[in-house]
Amino acid sequence: MIETVEQQSETEHLKNSTPLQAQSTSLNLRRREDGRLVLQQPNDNGELAETAVQLACCFPWSYPLQYVSLRDDKGHELMLLESLEHLAERQRRLIEEELGARNFLPRVIAIKAVTDETELFHWRVVTTAGERSFMTRRHERPRRLASGEVLIKDIYNDIYVIVRADDLDAKSLRLLWVYLD
Repeated sequence: MIETVEQQSETEHLKNSTPLQAQSTSLNLRRREDGRLVLQQPNDNGELAETAVQLACCFPWSYPLQYVSLRDDKGHELMLLESLEHLAERQRRLIEEELGARNFLPRVIAIKAVTDETELFHWRVVTTAGERSFMTRRHERPRRLASGEVLIKDIYNDIYVIVRADDLDAKSLRLLWVYLD
């Protein structure tokens, strides 16, 4: 079911999207001194104009390095990159670095405990970024994706991912199955 919903979302987005498709020759990104990415493009007068951009991966789970949207500060899509493979190395590296920082997801490698508190579950886990403790709402249970990954969203909308549930130890797996949707 998840796969069907995801496929429909992808199809609808691509049908309704009419952004520019970037070619390696037309994309000119750089990082400003303040750390922001800017897109350099000629304006109507032919002068080089810079626009600060935010990157959004349209389908981060199914196509993590495809369909990358470049948006201005108001959220308007300036360009859609169908793929990063034809970009110049420097441009591709900038995009991959930005997406990596923006989409950092702690990967859960063990579940130490899950306790039931009023309307919340308190999770104590070990991640690739160290031990973490977070709360989830009772009605927002971990979700298994078509790819087999499991996502856990905490009360602050931070996401934790279990890449392969079968790789968890027996105790962690037992705790996960109790709460898995």
